[in-house]
Amino acid sequence: MRDRAACSSVELGECRRTIKGFLRKRKGAQKSNLISREWGLDNGDVIMRDSVKPSVWGVASKAFFCVTVFGLAMQIGPVHAQSGQTLPPVTVDAPKPQAARPTQPARRAARSQRATRQVAAPARQQVVEQNAGGGPARERANGPVNGIVARQSATGTKTDTPILETPQSINVIPRQQIEQQGAQSVAEAIRYTSGTQGGLYGAGSVFDTEVRVRGFIAPRYLDGLRLPYDTTIQFAQPRTEPYGLERIEILKGPASGIYGQASPGGILNMVSKRPTTEQRGEVEAQTGSFNRIQGAFDVSGPIDKNREFLYRVVGLARESDTFVDMNKEQRYFIAPSFTWQPTTDTSLTVLASAQRDRLNGQVHQYLPAYGTLLANPNGRIPVSRYTGEPAFDRIGYDQAMIGYEFKHRFNEALEFRQNMRVASVDIDMFSMRNAGTLCPVAGGHPACAGAFDPAQRITLRDANFVGGSTKNFAIDNQLQADFNTGWLRHKVLAGLDYQKTSIDTDYRGTFPGFPIDVYNPVYNATPLPTKAGLIPFINTSTSKDQMGIYIQDQIKLDRWNLVLTGRHDRATAETTNRLANVIVPQDDSAFTGRVGLNYVFDIGLAPYISYSTSFEPVAGLSLVSATGQPFKPTTGEGIEAGIKYAPPGTSMLFTAAIFDMTQKNVVVNTPTFVPFQVGGIRVKGVEADFRASVTDNFDIIAGGSHLIPIVEDHVNPAIIGKDVASVNRDSAFLWGLYKFTGGPVAGLGLGGGVRYTGSLFGDDANLIRVPGYTLFDAVLTYDFSYLNRDWRGLHLRVNAINITDKYHVTNCFTGLAFCALGQPRTVLATLTYRWGETAKPPALVTKY
Repeated sequence: MRDRAACSSVELGECRRTIKGFLRKRKGAQKSNLISREWGLDNGDVIMRDSVKPSVWGVASKAFFCVTVFGLAMQIGPVHAQSGQTLPPVTVDAPKPQAARPTQPARRAARSQRATRQVAAPARQQVVEQNAGGGPARERANGPVNGIVARQSATGTKTDTPILETPQSINVIPRQQIEQQGAQSVAEAIRYTSGTQGGLYGAGSVFDTEVRVRGFIAPRYLDGLRLPYDTTIQFAQPRTEPYGLERIEILKGPASGIYGQASPGGILNMVSKRPTTEQRGEVEAQTGSFNRIQGAFDVSGPIDKNREFLYRVVGLARESDTFVDMNKEQRYFIAPSFTWQPTTDTSLTVLASAQRDRLNGQVHQYLPAYGTLLANPNGRIPVSRYTGEPAFDRIGYDQAMIGYEFKHRFNEALEFRQNMRVASVDIDMFSMRNAGTLCPVAGGHPACAGAFDPAQRITLRDANFVGGSTKNFAIDNQLQADFNTGWLRHKVLAGLDYQKTSIDTDYRGTFPGFPIDVYNPVYNATPLPTKAGLIPFINTSTSKDQMGIYIQDQIKLDRWNLVLTGRHDRATAETTNRLANVIVPQDDSAFTGRVGLNYVFDIGLAPYISYSTSFEPVAGLSLVSATGQPFKPTTGEGIEAGIKYAPPGTSMLFTAAIFDMTQKNVVVNTPTFVPFQVGGIRVKGVEADFRASVTDNFDIIAGGSHLIPIVEDHVNPAIIGKDVASVNRDSAFLWGLYKFTGGPVAGLGLGGGVRYTGSLFGDDANLIRVPGYTLFDAVLTYDFSYLNRDWRGLHLRVNAINITDKYHVTNCFTGLAFCALGQPRTVLATLTYRWGETAKPPALVTKY
């Protein structure tokens, strides 16, 4: 077959010979019932393409083509014979694709097309499937999003399911949004998402990995597998480079029924970039505030002409100062991937990455409350103030991962998938951290404690060392069956997953000392400790094993969608305290589940309701309660009702939800830090998200949330009824981007956003209230192809974060000594050049 073929009178003889050959072979082909096919993979899609080897299928296709052209030639031949002209080329275009019914599962719809359509179109036209939302754009759960509005996700069910048909809240931050808003971390990428908190330890902290979802720390997943997690002091865990991601997804509400160990708030799942069938690439250079220099590249495409082997390599390098004085950071990141698709039924994708981070400077920019949160007669402490020691502060991160995604389809109804990854994270950190409050001698804040300074200038510090290592092996086996029982259509998923994690922690430090004038710092004024001279506080090794078995049934009756999920987990752990020579074993098990129901109207409106449960083994510095008994896992449950609206034929998605979640067996401490497992938390709230491409050149994102996070049980009765510490009650945001396509400013894009973050309490007693703040962002883009057609692919983007340079405190953790500041004004300019083939979809596309 040919993409576009023409047959002149000279070629008619070859066409006749081809038809005769096909007729001779037809009888044998009917006996063997064999058809030779070549298949390929496009970012996880199974595609049929031409075989380079002679086959009955190839001969039949060519015969069909030649019969058509031969007939046309016979009709127009006499005309050209009379005129003495040669026959002109005759182009055969593909038939227009038929959209699948919105109520038909995409997977079954695509396969039914394969069963009825025996000849691929020569023009390789794409078969466009209509998803449940009615939009014409085709999308896969692990692939790129066309614009800022995602339609498909696998995070909610571990199957490729329309978001509209998933009876639980899911937010998707696609690649285009990450780029538009200039996000440099996952925490920055979720700033325009309801019910979430990023940058939990301040903009000056290197620990930007954790996020809160609906008030709870969310477990982090990459490509559906749990990332390594340091359960001791949460230091040795991966930092994710957003340039290597295709999309970021947040599943809200308890998710243990499908994922196992999780908090009631939800999970965060990130999707890596994968190989493509088209040769494409990009390089970019970035510079801006704080002497930032960054370069990145992303190249991808087929290795062989049959596109059976595909590759992709993503890389980034950065050197920069930070907004904190005397701090310099460095990052090197590389992520190669490879896909092999020998047949339509089998594929293997290998995903790997390595990252090296270095920071010479302060790991945490914690500052005293007096001078940041509270007034100080000496004035406000500058946002750039460095209170560490240049000769002492430094941190090194080294992480590496490699894994694969294997898929094999036995037949139209049964498919097996296996995802595996091995990961390792090592950290080596020295940090001089603030420990003073600058409280006056008298008349200070109710939370003032420790040393006092009448002049409110001299703060104390403590020296810390953390050496940590976390290694993780994770594997998830899935068997999916699609079948009907009467009027019911089932998508049944049965799975068995296992993960093994090893954690080593060496934490040493000093008591508060090392005074410094925070308004006029003088460094190296006191002797600095060595690693050997620090006091050992924690020295442990932990080995954890978790195995879970789960089953899920997605049942469809007309426009009703019912999801039933059940899972049983067993988690064991053994922690060795090397300082006390004590071994603490843990052996926990739990059954969790989920039930959700929704109805999808023709207009794209989908009301839903769901109930789910969670469990999570207790992690932290102490694994034994004050009574000497190992802690039990926390348990949680949540109920949620909401609506989703995606009008057919538009690129728009509106979601809104009201929810009520509780968590029990929470570990709480007395004022003397004696742990008891009697805590209970309840979070009620409402949230909404709206995103749309109003036109081809106008995008808008908006939303907000209101949470009521209340402590319902505590060993200290005075804490009951208080707000959960470090949880913002309110948030709201609005973002828009408009690109001019005509007139004197054609090619220019202008956009911006506003973010409101509500107040929170920094401590359990709610004595430390951190006020809310409003920040403004802006973006300018330019497509140089509007200036000169030869410059096609060249793009400029300038992002400005906190354009008013608003000074704001994000939190004061546990006390007045640990106040963290937000990001000051930051301007980054990025120049990108993209090249390569445009998408050339095959005539036949199937989804699995």
